[in-house]
Order: sequence, then structure tokens, then C-alpha cells
Amino acid sequence: MRFFESAIVLGLSLVASFATSQVIMNQASTAAEGYQRGVAGVIQAQGERNLSNSQAAINMTDARSAHIDNQVKSVNAFWETRGIYEQHKQEEQYQMTQRRSAYLARNGLQSLTPQEFDRSTGAIAWPKILEQPAYDEYRKKLDELFKDRASNGALTGSQYMEATTATKEWRAAITAQKDQYPGPILSDMLRFILKVNRELDDNLS
Repeated sequence: MRFFESAIVLGLSLVASFATSQVIMNQASTAAEGYQRGVAGVIQAQGERNLSNSQAAINMTDARSAHIDNQVKSVNAFWETRGIYEQHKQEEQYQMTQRRSAYLARNGLQSLTPQEFDRSTGAIAWPKILEQPAYDEYRKKLDELFKDRASNGALTGSQYMEATTATKEWRAAITAQKDQYPGPILSDMLRFILKVNRELDDNLS
């Protein structure tokens, strides 16, 4: 019986000794190893941070580059659109001038004579019937523009459009009053304004 008890005590001692050695084995670490592991962790964290910052910088650079590209494309599109518009307006004005010239040629209209128009001063000798106050709006505008052309040598594009608009509206106003004038007089009024219009086209700048 004493032998059996001694065996049990010995067995328990061996188990306790084995467990203690296991704990010691699992926790075994020197101060140098702990320091190295800590340094390695710091270095790894710093590296991940640098990588993250680098990627963010790359993304920011790409975004800035894309923004600049979009601005350049927008500016180019603006000037290309403006160039197309101006070219279209020039072609439209040229075609309008060609149609007007063809119309004047078909109707056998001549340019204003020196007695009707002084090219050095831009003064127009209007027929008396066209000097009525009802036509002041058109006549005064044309007088002003023709004097500007005589002084400056040419009308600007906007001035030319103002002048042609004035002659067009004046003809429309006279045509609307056709019942107030005999046919030949009405025809002379319109033809004189057409001759003024031809003078504009002949000296179109």
C-alpha cells in the first residue's frame, strides 16, 4: 500500500514538472528578441503608412492631371465652336450678298450717281418724298452710317448689318403704304433705297 501511494505521488510530480516546463517553453523569450519584434512592428507600420501616403499622392496627381486635361479640352472646344460659328456667319453673309447682287442685277439697278451720293462725305441726296418725317428713323440711321464710312474708310460688320436692316425695314414700311402712293412713285421710292443698298454692297469691307 505504501508503495502504491508513493507511485501516485511520483506520477503527480512528473505531471506538474511537465506542465511547468511547457509554460516556460511557450513563454521563453529574451529581451533582445522582444526589442527586435517591437522594432519590426514599428517598421512594418511605418512602411504601410508610407505606401498609403504614396498611393494617395499618386491619386491626387492623377486627379489634378485629369482636371487640367478637362480644362484644356473645354477651352479648345470653346474656340473651335466659336471658329465654326464665325465661319458660318461669314459664309451666310457672303451668300446673302451674292443673292442681293443677283437680285439687283436682274432688276437692272445702277449705283447711286455722284449727284445722288457724295462718296467723299457720305452725304445722300434723298428724294423729297423720302425726306418725310415718317421716314426719319431709317434715313437718319443711314446718313449717320454712310458718314462714318466716309470718315473711317469702311463700315464694321455690325454697322453693315445695321445699315442693311434699316434699308430692309424702310422698304417694308413703304410697301405697307402702297395704297397711299401711285405705282410709279412707289416704285421710284423703293428703287432709290435699293440703290442705297447696292452702294453698301459695292463697298462692303
